[in-house]
Amino acid sequence: MAGRPARLALPAGPGAGLAPVARPAGRRRVLEDLPAANGPAQCELCERQVDRYTVHHLVPRAKGGNHGPKARLCPACHRQLHALFSEITLARELNSIPRLRANGQISLYLQWVRKQKGAASVRVRRANHRQ
Repeated sequence: MAGRPARLALPAGPGAGLAPVARPAGRRRVLEDLPAANGPAQCELCERQVDRYTVHHLVPRAKGGNHGPKARLCPACHRQLHALFSEITLARELNSIPRLRANGQISLYLQWVRKQKGAASVRVRRANHRQ
């Protein structure tokens, strides 16, 4: 048929003939999962001793806090914050450790997490509706 471009023959089956795409390691992993330099570190939110900590931007990077204040949090506390609150709420209302501790949901979480045996045993689930 004149005027129509020729169709290319592709291998059959899902993913057949496609080369895997090499993705660079996420910047987040490089910044966040840091071993404590001189023995166990202390989470600034729950105050538990942890072997590894994450860097939490008190004003989220997406909301202009790229070079702003940061806190060292255990992975469980960091996941809990982002599971409960939106970036907007974290930027506007919960942008310091004292403000985070004063929040009702976080204070209940802190009472509970301080009783847990290890940082690895804490499971975090995303809230149905984040504030």
